[in-house]
Amino acid sequence: MISNLKKIIRFICIYGFSRTLTKALGRLRPRFKLWLILKFPLYSMQGKCVGLIGCGHHAFSSISYFLTTSTNCHIAFVSDINLEASETLAYAYNSVNIGSSFKSGKFNGDLPDVVYISSSHSSHTDYAIEFLNYGCDVYIEKPIAINVDQLNRLTSVVSNSKNKVYVGYNRPHSPAIMILKDRIKDFNLPFTLSCFITGHLIAKDHWYRNPNEGTRVVANLGHWIDLVVHILFWAKKLPEFLDILISYSDLNTPSDNIVVSLVSPRHDLINIAFTSRSEPFEGVNETINFQQGDLIAKIDDFRKTKIWQGDSSKVFRHWPKNNGHKEAVLQPFRCETVRQWIEIEQSTRLMLHIEEMVKLQINQSKFEF
Repeated sequence: MISNLKKIIRFICIYGFSRTLTKALGRLRPRFKLWLILKFPLYSMQGKCVGLIGCGHHAFSSISYFLTTSTNCHIAFVSDINLEASETLAYAYNSVNIGSSFKSGKFNGDLPDVVYISSSHSSHTDYAIEFLNYGCDVYIEKPIAINVDQLNRLTSVVSNSKNKVYVGYNRPHSPAIMILKDRIKDFNLPFTLSCFITGHLIAKDHWYRNPNEGTRVVANLGHWIDLVVHILFWAKKLPEFLDILISYSDLNTPSDNIVVSLVSPRHDLINIAFTSRSEPFEGVNETINFQQGDLIAKIDDFRKTKIWQGDSSKVFRHWPKNNGHKEAVLQPFRCETVRQWIEIEQSTRLMLHIEEMVKLQINQSKFEF
């Protein structure tokens, strides 16, 4: 009880009261009209019509929260294979149409303007293709695909669709990464990037470990692999290849405590260390260090960024903690922040390449862009 109270107090200091309340309700799932607190007075039912596939914790505490507090959209329908999950989310966010599974547009009203897909990882691709074919814009939570076949099918549909596709990798949308980009003088200079991540300790039977869902490389490590590719895209031209070296702490759980090192032919040096030896009390914690030319940056858990450049330094504080979730979720409403599909595709191909290395417990490989 005392530990839970400490955690609530700590989370309020990190995220603020309303987000902490939403996170707690997302875990407990009582029937509670959260939208009355988040959006007062009553919001207009005008604006974009939104559909939501998948009603788990992320959909409840992040996607629906940011849509409700930052837009005047209407969540027209929600759907999840767990009926209770869809019912509690619908009740909390004032959605009328509820389903235990989505069946080819069988819901009241017109097709939504945009559909947010945050279901099981293996279903993201098929849902995205289905709704693009209906003529809807889609927001795909990470990952967009769990194998190369899914990625190729989705890329083919995206290239022939007039609708927009948004992706839920959030770190590139964070203020810290945007501050870093703004201060780089020459994107073509080689850089050094180090990411140290303390992740969740998960059970042996957790669904993240299911090979059919993409394993922890897809579920967790993909965030920082995507960030790496995003930074590589800042230069005028991508490197032709990356040499990859992976070190495993324990081959029985190869993706739980792992170091992935990447080196480019232009001498970029990238290191991603992921550890999950115990459950972090404040959730996922990460430290990112970057150097390029005379620029040195340290991002401390997306709560503080310190920049050194030449003989000057500056500190930026981010409260509430901002790792880009809000900006990522709001892409359909703020088109200037949308990333190019080719960047997401290359990020996913690199992630799937590393995932295959981990599955086969390979230590060295080369990835060609």
